[in-house]
Amino acid sequence: MTRRTGRHVTSRVRARGWLRTESPVHVGGLSTDPSEPLPIALDGLGRPYVPGTTLAGVLRSWSRGADPDALLHDLWGTAGEDSEGGASRVIVADALVTSDTRLDAQSLPLSPINRALMEFRPSVGIDRVTGTAAPEFLYGRQVVPAGCLLRLEIDIESAADSDQAVDEARMGAFLAALSAGEIRIGAATGRGLGSVRLLDDPLEVVVERFDSPQGLLAVLRGDAVRVRPEASLSAVAPQLPARREFLHVQVVWRPLAPVMVRATPSGLSVDTLPLTTRVDQRHLTLVLPGGSLKGALRAHAEFVERTARFTPDGVPETTASHGASVAATPRAASGDPAAGHSTAFRAQLDQLPAVRDLFGAARDDVKDRRAGALRAEECTALITIPETLWRAVNGADPLPAASPGERAELPEAVRDRLDDLGMAQADHVALDRWTGGAADGRLFSVLEPHSVEWEPVRLSIDLTRLGAGRERALALLLLTLRDLVEGRIPLGASVNRGFGDIEISEITLIGGPWPTQVKLPEALDGPEISTIARAWTDYLAQEVS
Repeated sequence: MTRRTGRHVTSRVRARGWLRTESPVHVGGLSTDPSEPLPIALDGLGRPYVPGTTLAGVLRSWSRGADPDALLHDLWGTAGEDSEGGASRVIVADALVTSDTRLDAQSLPLSPINRALMEFRPSVGIDRVTGTAAPEFLYGRQVVPAGCLLRLEIDIESAADSDQAVDEARMGAFLAALSAGEIRIGAATGRGLGSVRLLDDPLEVVVERFDSPQGLLAVLRGDAVRVRPEASLSAVAPQLPARREFLHVQVVWRPLAPVMVRATPSGLSVDTLPLTTRVDQRHLTLVLPGGSLKGALRAHAEFVERTARFTPDGVPETTASHGASVAATPRAASGDPAAGHSTAFRAQLDQLPAVRDLFGAARDDVKDRRAGALRAEECTALITIPETLWRAVNGADPLPAASPGERAELPEAVRDRLDDLGMAQADHVALDRWTGGAADGRLFSVLEPHSVEWEPVRLSIDLTRLGAGRERALALLLLTLRDLVEGRIPLGASVNRGFGDIEISEITLIGGPWPTQVKLPEALDGPEISTIARAWTDYLAQEVS
């Protein structure tokens, strides 16, 4: 029998494998300059990694399932004084970010990812009154791109008073959840970041015994008898709380106009470029970040609720026809400092409870503040752009020299390749209101994705998190999806300049009130809608301050 400080260990189940990033991942690191983007975590050698504390935290959170009070002290330990506390029996190692699965003689990753491959995700808040960027709400974060690998190492140690079979089943549950993509890591998971999936191969599961001479010798010799198939870990129930309940929404759509989110910074030969993300180390594609999609849906959901409450803008307080008192949209006075405008913007976001339930709160002082229940996944285009082509577009590779004082132009061969991918450079100029001619210094260009197909938009709603506000939030979601079908919600940037118009061909829902997949018209006409509509009516009769 082996002994750790504070407890005996009689057996151990160990898993060694790889997580593949299915979407960009951000685990925050140390920043020395507040003006820089939020950095990613780096280890002592300057390599991107995910700390073991982060992985242990998300595994522990997933373990609790639908019961936030299920602390599972017997597995995860507890902080306490003297003999009341106990260390966690789950040991999770730091996960280095790599480009492949090669290991050295000490079983350490051989191929740390090149930091030059890190991506940037910009974010900006849009003021609901002015329609412009909200002051103090422009920020960005570095992310590890999709397609990278994280080294996963998990141990569960069993003591004499613990059930080894249950511990094995819990390890099996962890691995199954990681294989299914149910566990997110890092920040901004509600914006589509942090999706990882466990690779089936290579994956090693080892069960070791320390309470007998035969078991100890098998560990010392490295006998193959210790290796177990993953399926063998599910002999008994893992004794975990019930799982959380989700509603999954898929929106099949196509663009009627160019749809894009602007990349930062601008290109050298083209002023405005669409945001891209990596497919692999040599190819990219266009992307609509989950934050952009979620922001468009949130803004319209607020519009829907304010319209349903008959709230006229600019009136300090009014009384709706159903008798409920409704406050006007918070706004700062003209000439107020930037902090006053940003405070008013936060109040705009947090004023409506149903919107807050779905999309989350922005202020710390909001009662029952919590993350929003709706998650919007990143949506990528169905094209593959060679990195060599994109480097020519964004100016990373030098272009043929132009005449003095003139900007270098994209070569015709590059334009032709972009056109084959459904993108073209469009030049724009502002007109002087006095002369009627071109305004000086107001010529700019945009690389427009005029004929690009996209994957479906995918949303998921944590119904367990909604709690008592479930029906009213579902009502608001269905109204927002209905308006999305009607073409009332443009996506992406420059929607006031002809961009962002889309056509919806199908919206499907599965989960919660709809255990089998249904289309949106069926959901709106089904028997489940009566309870949801009644909850929405009752909610609108409540006062909102």
